Amino acid sequence: MTVTKITLFDIPTTLPVPTSPNTWKVRIALNFKGLHYTTRWVETADIETVCRQLGIPPTSTSPSGAPKYTLPALIDETRSTVKLSDSTPIIAYLESTYPDPDPRRALYPADTRALQALFEAHVAQRITARLIPVMVMHMYDKKTPRDRVDFRRRMEAAFGKPLEDIELKGNAREEAWRELEGAFDELAVYKEKSGGVYFTGGQFSVADLTLVGIILAMRYDSPDEAWPKLQEWNKGEWKRYMDAFEEYLLVR
Repeated sequence: MTVTKITLFDIPTTLPVPTSPNTWKVRIALNFKGLHYTTRWVETADIETVCRQLGIPPTSTSPSGAPKYTLPALIDETRSTVKLSDSTPIIAYLESTYPDPDPRRALYPADTRALQALFEAHVAQRITARLIPVMVMHMYDKKTPRDRVDFRRRMEAAFGKPLEDIELKGNAREEAWRELEGAFDELAVYKEKSGGVYFTGGQFSVADLTLVGIILAMRYDSPDEAWPKLQEWNKGEWKRYMDAFEEYLLVR
């Protein structure tokens, strides 16, 4: 393991593991690169306060124009102090600062950054956005007591209805799961064209980190519904896919 002084900021849950897809992306990248790091757990209700206190930059702005703070965030004090937020720039920083001498282990294989970004946008539209209406109560249940209050407030403001009414039920729920299965069918076709275990063939990349983070949220937030469904789709393809990442799923 490379000796580094890195702090990863992640969101605690009632489980022994986190469930945020974006923080998982960074955690897997750190584990894959063999970088030493520690985790600082920050409830969502405290993210803005902690980031402001530590000088961690916001990730975007709210509709009112106020800065918006989200996790993951990272502070690297190995050489000089670097403070970053948002999974994409964090991973780009780790890749440029701690490159692997073997190009086959690059998280951004040569000249693929545009394609990686397109993949992330595709997954966000076809999968991530569709998971909330079938997983919102599963997500709520895994939050800490304080974060349940914050999660309810944010989700109800975004959807304009009570949290319990956001989650689809009955036929609408079944249709949503069929659409999600179709989205994974599409990804399976793309992945087969790579000719390897990963979406870029024999090496995994940021595209895989994006999808693995989402699948981990399904596995941990919804172990009794989303995860069993996913394991059945595409003749067990996604269970085999996840098996290839198990050694990088350590939580430090």
